[in-house]
Amino acid sequence: MRKMCRKLREEASRLRCQLFTAYFVLFAAFFILVVLMLTTMVRGLLVDQIGGSRLDVLRQIAERANIVKTSSVTLSNLYTYEISSHRYLQGQPDAESLAEAASYLDRQKQVYDEVFAHIGLGYEVLFLGENGFSYCSDPSADWQETVPGQLWYRHLLEDLKNSQQGGVEFSRTFPSVTGSGEGFQFAAGRIVTGLDGNGVLLILIDEQLLENLYSSVQGQGSEIFIYDQDGLVVSHSNKKMLGKQFFDVDYMRQTYGVDSYDIVSRQGQDYLLSTFLDEEVDWTIVEMIPTNAIFDALDRLYWMVGCLLAGALVLAMLLSWHMARRVARPLSDLSAAMDRFGTPEFVPPSAATGTQELDHLQESFNHMAGEIDRLMAAVREREGQKRQLEMNFLRAQINPHFLYNMLFSIRCTIEVGKSSQAAQMLSAFTDLLRSTLAVKAPLIPLQEELESTRKYLVVQKLRCGDKINYEFDVQPGTKNCLVPPLILQPLVENAIFHGLEAKPDADMLVISTAFKDGDLLLTVTDDGAGMGPEELAAVRERMSRPPEKDGNSIGMANVHSRIRLNWGEPYGLTVDSTPEIGTTVTLRMPAVFSEERNDHEGTDRG
Repeated sequence: MRKMCRKLREEASRLRCQLFTAYFVLFAAFFILVVLMLTTMVRGLLVDQIGGSRLDVLRQIAERANIVKTSSVTLSNLYTYEISSHRYLQGQPDAESLAEAASYLDRQKQVYDEVFAHIGLGYEVLFLGENGFSYCSDPSADWQETVPGQLWYRHLLEDLKNSQQGGVEFSRTFPSVTGSGEGFQFAAGRIVTGLDGNGVLLILIDEQLLENLYSSVQGQGSEIFIYDQDGLVVSHSNKKMLGKQFFDVDYMRQTYGVDSYDIVSRQGQDYLLSTFLDEEVDWTIVEMIPTNAIFDALDRLYWMVGCLLAGALVLAMLLSWHMARRVARPLSDLSAAMDRFGTPEFVPPSAATGTQELDHLQESFNHMAGEIDRLMAAVREREGQKRQLEMNFLRAQINPHFLYNMLFSIRCTIEVGKSSQAAQMLSAFTDLLRSTLAVKAPLIPLQEELESTRKYLVVQKLRCGDKINYEFDVQPGTKNCLVPPLILQPLVENAIFHGLEAKPDADMLVISTAFKDGDLLLTVTDDGAGMGPEELAAVRERMSRPPEKDGNSIGMANVHSRIRLNWGEPYGLTVDSTPEIGTTVTLRMPAVFSEERNDHEGTDRG
């Protein structure tokens, strides 16, 4: 009784540990899931908040950039009016008229500078006419020789030719051609029409003016840049990017939208990408902020969440222990009641708050499994005995068949008056009996089977003389394989009686062994009468049935059945035959080796 009580306490303690572990894992997974959902939600809210605020910033930048671009268009209209109204494109100007025109346009620039001073617009004016009139608001610039040959200018001329008459087109950003020659500019271009030819008016805007619009709101590590409808970078803090076409506009708009934000990856780094398209000027403002700069603010929140998670895990541990004890106690009582069932001490449990005790179920299962294993072992033993009986039956079936045929051959030899030859056959037959019928082992080395077959052929050669010639072609290594006894002799017997003796000019029998794909192949080939398609089909059909008791079909069917009883369906006999050419019987079985090897194979002939 004390042992039983101690066992019950051990079972209850083990059950409490198992339940505690299960409850703790469940509670911990729940709390961790809640924390992950909370942090993910906070992260998403932070991204939405920052992304929305950055879109507002980009929208403000776009509005200021729109003012710059609109102002450049306005300046283009003003200077077009001045050039047209003063007829600077009429006639061939001389030096005096060029100086007068330059003086007048310089005074006008001073007026326009005061008008646009409130937006801080810094610009220069260039004009190149076909009639020889030209003007530059910066007299120190050597632009007449450099501008016409530059790539940005040629592209701008193509755009102006393709645009509506009098329309304004903007160039890509290029290195400055006025002032000190440092920095970058972009141009608002227009074709001005006159009586004696056209001219090209360029309002050159300093790119630094665009950069100033966003440099004050650009955080550390972030990038803000502007590109136009062709994907050309108009303004960028990295001046190497200016004027370059790094963007596929359609792809950018389809992938990231025109007024949106998203988390993207570039070169292994995550960024908050915000884009805003100003449809009036057709410029897109883009900002890329490293996410680590955004989520640094979450570090304190993560510490707080970590502390909450640690407290939650402690709470989960206490709850798990309490619930494990509460569940384990009634289960232990139920287990004790089951153990006492059928005894005078049996008392029904006071409360049924759980299922059967797990260890008790396992013990019952193990007992049931043990019983099943014993039953299965008994079934396997009976199946083995049945299989052995079948093998013994087949082997016992072939022995009388073999004895009958041999004795019949000796009798025929005696009847024709060949007493000496019959005596030799009887002596050889006696030797053959000692080496075959006395074998009790289920498997013997192939070398012994080949030797028994050779003795059988000696007997048949004594009976038939030169009518029977044979050859053994043994592949090295095959003699050590284990095979069932008396598997070659029935095949050889069929080859002699139904093949060689049925054809007057047949005299050769070849027995060969070989390995193929891990299997052992034994082949018996004769050059006898062979079989036609119908007879061959009938032989193959008889082999698929259990061996019959008549002497015409017992041999091959018996061997085929014994091979399949030993190793299953993939193995057995295959028969191929051609009329007047001969028959080949191939026996396939696994290559099973004996422990001792004898590699002295060769070729026997008779």
